[in-house]
Amino acid sequence: MTWLAIKLGIRIVAFLGVFWFATRKNPKIVVQPKWAFPLVAGSFAVLNTALYWLLKPVLNLASFHAIWFLMPLVLNLMFLVATMRIVQSKKWLQIDGVVAVLWLAALLTVAHGVLWFGLDWLPAKVG
Repeated sequence: MTWLAIKLGIRIVAFLGVFWFATRKNPKIVVQPKWAFPLVAGSFAVLNTALYWLLKPVLNLASFHAIWFLMPLVLNLMFLVATMRIVQSKKWLQIDGVVAVLWLAALLTVAHGVLWFGLDWLPAKVG
């Protein structure tokens, strides 16, 4: 249980960095007010951590593993849309345009891949 809490904390910090970077590089992505960054990143991190491992096998099976390489992007896109809906009433996260949503989802997927490698795959191979 402690390792899961540590993983979640690391993911929150990493995704906070991705959201911060995205808002600096793309004017169509806005997180306002500034103190909402941890809340937006935390919402995404909880969805990513809790649901990713549950949904990936189901969707891979449903697609007969035909799009296994796109599955992380598809799931992170779904989690990003869910995060946008969670914080929608407060308007903490605003993304203007499909291209900006896809770009942010791609950044989050790269971060997810790095986190998976460093927190899941590597410790299993080394340990």
